[in-house]
Amino acid sequence: MGDVRVRAYLLGEFRLVVNGRLIDTRASRRSRDLIAYLLTHRESAAPRDVLTETFWPRARPAAARNSLHVALTGARRMLRPAELIERCGEGYRIVRSALVWTDAEEFERCCREGRRAVDPAEAAHCLEAAGLLFRGGFLADQPYAEWAADRREALRALALEAQSRLVVLYTDRGDHGPAATLARRVLADDPCNEDVHRGLMLCYARTGLRHLALLQYRQLVVTLWDDLRVRPAGETTELYERLRQPA
Repeated sequence: MGDVRVRAYLLGEFRLVVNGRLIDTRASRRSRDLIAYLLTHRESAAPRDVLTETFWPRARPAAARNSLHVALTGARRMLRPAELIERCGEGYRIVRSALVWTDAEEFERCCREGRRAVDPAEAAHCLEAAGLLFRGGFLADQPYAEWAADRREALRALALEAQSRLVVLYTDRGDHGPAATLARRVLADDPCNEDVHRGLMLCYARTGLRHLALLQYRQLVVTLWDDLRVRPAGETTELYERLRQPA
């Protein structure tokens, strides 16, 4: 049998494609969760004790080991005829020969490339590609999976950073419509993001909507004080004062 090719979609609803075949993971939630965990932690074998503590923390050891055996059996049944999970000492892992692509890792790569890019057009291209990959939170259909919480929050923060950077890039090149649309989307999720508030103020001002720019600043003042008990930065206040001056 040749190398197993895997495409795992971990952002938004979990989907798994193995050797070109969409895997039906609905039969067992725990088997599905186990596959997602092993794909996410495939750099090394996951010890059996770690798996039982992760998925059955309140079960007795013997019962937890039995539950793990059942979940593994179900996972292997889902994946047949591909052999994707192997035993490694006292743990389990995705077979090393598998050619695995995940949207979460590709998303991170695009964000890194966008951050490193010197050319604004190249940076925007990379960050736009990242935005297309970010269909939702990490394993959004498994919101109570505690093991995924840190990864979910890290990717959410990375997505907000990428979107915030795109607002700046769009504004700088005069694409005020897309910049404003994206800025409003970011602020719906991160209302204290002052850089994005400032970018939205500039978009409004440069498209003749100065009154909305001033209103945006006032909303920022209220939000920052209510949520963080801080005032806007000097740069933002200076922009507001400039916009208040007669044209």
